[in-house]
Amino acid sequence: MMKYFFTIIVMLLFVGCKKEKPQKQEINHREYYIPVEGNRINMKIDRNSTIKELIPRLRTNHEFYETGKGYWIGYNDLMFSIAVHSDSAIGPLLNFIDTTNCNDAKFAALYTIHLIGINGEIQGRTYEEFVNLMARDALFNLLAKNDYLRTDAMQLLIRDPKESDVPKLFDILDSTKSDCWQITSGLLRYDLKNKPVAQVVPEKLLNKKIKLKKQINFPESKKFSEFFKEFSKKHGDFVNVEKTLFNYNYQMPVIYGIDNNEINLGYLTGLCNMTDYSSISPNFQYSYEDGKIKFFSAQTTKNIWLEWWKDQRDSYKDSLRHSYKKMEFRKF
Repeated sequence: MMKYFFTIIVMLLFVGCKKEKPQKQEINHREYYIPVEGNRINMKIDRNSTIKELIPRLRTNHEFYETGKGYWIGYNDLMFSIAVHSDSAIGPLLNFIDTTNCNDAKFAALYTIHLIGINGEIQGRTYEEFVNLMARDALFNLLAKNDYLRTDAMQLLIRDPKESDVPKLFDILDSTKSDCWQITSGLLRYDLKNKPVAQVVPEKLLNKKIKLKKQINFPESKKFSEFFKEFSKKHGDFVNVEKTLFNYNYQMPVIYGIDNNEINLGYLTGLCNMTDYSSISPNFQYSYEDGKIKFFSAQTTKNIWLEWWKDQRDSYKDSLRHSYKKMEFRKF
């Protein structure tokens, strides 16, 4: 009797010391890879570690692969190893973002949530299918609460814009004190009728130029205050510039080189329309009406969009809220 009792005790101790089993993987593909210029990189999936073990490793393993193309994201092997656990990894990833002090790790966790959202599949160059609603809700959560990740969260959402996004974006705009320039810029990616900003401007106006009289040795983003001052002076008959932009903290996610301190209006309006599959416009905007162009700050842009949304019919808002259809605005 004592022999059997001793055997049972040993077995219980063995079970108690046994390592926690890895969670069941919920995304299953024959192979996992990312496309890169002229080739592909096959991912090595860690099938032995648990989510609890994998996610903290983002603190030291957060580098992205170089894809050679701006429209492809270089998720790494660890991101894939976490993403295959799908929904069960989303909550722990959000908690990790809230608690880690490593900013690079926050970004890696954000992009891992996006990888879950697209079910671990890169569809094409400028096309993807964001199919996981739980992951999409997680991105909206970060968009609303995390200023640091807001730009990237918005860029990831608009890679596959959905009709149901629109009411959520306006809910965030209405409830957040920040100017949320990333959201107002991102709205240009949606096929909304009668947008209150970024309208088509006649070619003859877009060709109007200014040239700064003296060389300015600031970074290019700092030159824009001077550009707007000069446009206001030289072309004030049809260019109206909000004075805030004369001394402004410009956020320029996408910017082209400026030659000889000379630009035309088309350059500025082009920047405002840069939002597309893999980029987002800066934190100023314009409107065109009755032959005049008005440039204004992100806060003014937010106010203009909120007024536009207030004027939309409730039936239209409800139809968007309950639809998961793609809502991509195509420029060409």
